[in-house]
Formats: sequence, structure tokens, C-alpha cells
Amino acid sequence: MLRELSARKQRILQAVVHGYVETGEPIGSQWLASRFDFGCRGATLRNEMCEMSEAGLLKQPHTSAGRIPTPMGYRYYVDNLMQPLPLKMRPALRELRRGSKVREDVNEIVRDACRFLVRMTDYPSVASAPTQGDIQVHRVFLAAADRAHVLVVVLFSTGHTESRIVKLARTLRGTTVQYVCERLNTLLAGRSVSEIRSVRAQPQVDMDTGNDALERILSAVRKIAEEVRKDELMFEGTSVMFRHPEFRDVLRMEQILADLVEGNAFSYVLRLIGEPDQVAVLIGPESHLSVLDECSVVIRRYQAGSRGWGHIGVLGPTRMHYDRAVAAVELTARALSSVLARTSFS
Repeated sequence: MLRELSARKQRILQAVVHGYVETGEPIGSQWLASRFDFGCRGATLRNEMCEMSEAGLLKQPHTSAGRIPTPMGYRYYVDNLMQPLPLKMRPALRELRRGSKVREDVNEIVRDACRFLVRMTDYPSVASAPTQGDIQVHRVFLAAADRAHVLVVVLFSTGHTESRIVKLARTLRGTTVQYVCERLNTLLAGRSVSEIRSVRAQPQVDMDTGNDALERILSAVRKIAEEVRKDELMFEGTSVMFRHPEFRDVLRMEQILADLVEGNAFSYVLRLIGEPDQVAVLIGPESHLSVLDECSVVIRRYQAGSRGWGHIGVLGPTRMHYDRAVAAVELTARALSSVLARTSFS
């Protein structure tokens, strides 16, 4: 376990982190001595930095270079030295509320929050859709598509809709479509998506055609519910990663994006984090994923009204403006929770 650092070592670490994040260049003792008054000579600073390297807080990328923070150094900085930037809540609320007035889907409001977060931090953002366990079927709508098919639209309590075309064994009359629709809503309305799989319809006498259609449509709704239960991740601003020198290797970027967007890497990160009520910061190897060894994730839980919750945050290099990222993620998560609490479908 790392021993508590002296006040001077703490100042040195803070200065190295800030200097390296700003310049992208290793920080040497002369650079520190020329910009800050540490109350000691440059040789003393060199000795202090050597000791901090031996402790695992700093490292030299190559011989005769200055030093840069290690993941352990960033961790000490985030936990003990960082002061999140003061950001104002009101502009974030205004922007997200303005978007929510024209959105009918919680996921689209979350995407708006992701875009807002990209603009605030200059890092790609990621969010998970609200947890699906408590999301309910609000209503099912049916419409005859043609003589042999019916359009099924399922409206969930989040405002999200899913639709499918279902093939029928026989043509349905208008009154039978109405009967099936009423039966479906009696069976499904107000039930969570996790309950849909166990719902069974009781056959009605003299309704062979309607019973067959009911079973076919109910089966389609179950499949929709299972798909809705799957984790849905939203990424915004992936192109801004190329603005950072660490991500200018195209092949490496392709690997990172493939693992994040197409693979399940970020789902693993979310499970690792759990349900934090505060901003969580994973630095480099702390994610236990090799693809993220040189990346950091700053993320927080948001509340989707009374219906569930999700995560929202940013991904960037370990050489990250943690003070801005932590403040921006905290602000965005709080603003998003406030907006979703006021929507009609929360």
C-alpha cells in the first residue's frame, strides 16, 4: 500500500499531472522549478521525483526524459488532490429540457445528454439505456397490414416503441382484431418486460381465429420484450478520439472501437462499476481489459424517473482532464435525471 505523500511530493505530483495533461510532454525537474516555487533546489526536486518513480507514481518513458504519471499516480491524484471544476447546472438543464420537449423516447433524450457531454469534455461519451427490469408494457396497438399480416406496435413505459409485422394463419375481421387487441392489453398492460415471458392466454370459446392470432401476436410481443431486456449502449463523439495523440494509431483505434461498440467490453465495465451514486473513475488497467489499458473511464449512474436507471460517462486517454471530466459527468447525470423525472413517460 502506498504511504501518505509529503506535502511537497503531493505538489510535485499535482504539477506533473497538470503539466503532462496540458502539454503531452514528459515533465522534468527544471520545468517544475521554472514555473513553481517548491522552496528547494532543482536537485532536490529530481531526488523527490526519483523516489516517486520508485513508489510507482511516476515513470520515465525513455532515458534522459522527464517523467509522466503512472496509473497509480493518476489514481492518487484523483482520490486525493483533484478539485472538480465548478460547472453550472442551469445551462445543462435548459439544453436537455429543450430537447426533451420534442423527444418521445427516453433513449433519444439520453443520446442528447451524451452529445452535450462530448461538447463539454471533448471526449467520446457512452451511456446505457435505462435498466429494463422495471420497464413496463404501457399498451399494445394492432392494425391490419393486409389480408394475412397484422402490424403490432408495443409502447413501453419509457416512451420507447417497438413494432413488428406478424403473419397470420387466417384473415382477421375488424371486430376480431379489436378483440385480440383488447385481450392483449388485458394480459400485458402494466406488466414489466421480465414478466411477459410467463404470460399465457386462456382460449375463448368460439374464437378459434382470434385465439390463433392472439397466440401468434403474444409470441411476437414476448420476443420484443426479450430484445428490449438486452443491454443497449449508446456512443457519441467517437471521432473526437482522433484529436488526442494517444488515439492517432488507426489500427489501435479500430480495435478499441470494435471492442467497445461491437463487443461487450463496455458492458463488462458497467458490471464492474455496479451502481455508483457518485462519479466512478477507472484508470487504465483498473478496467481489467487490455484494450483499455491506456484509457480511462469516468462514469456515473443516472435515474430514469421511477422506472429504472442507467449509466452515462466519458472515455478518454489516461492523460485526461480528470477535473473537467468528473465535473461534467456529475453535472450531466444530475441534469439528465432531473429531466427524465419530469417527462410524462418516466
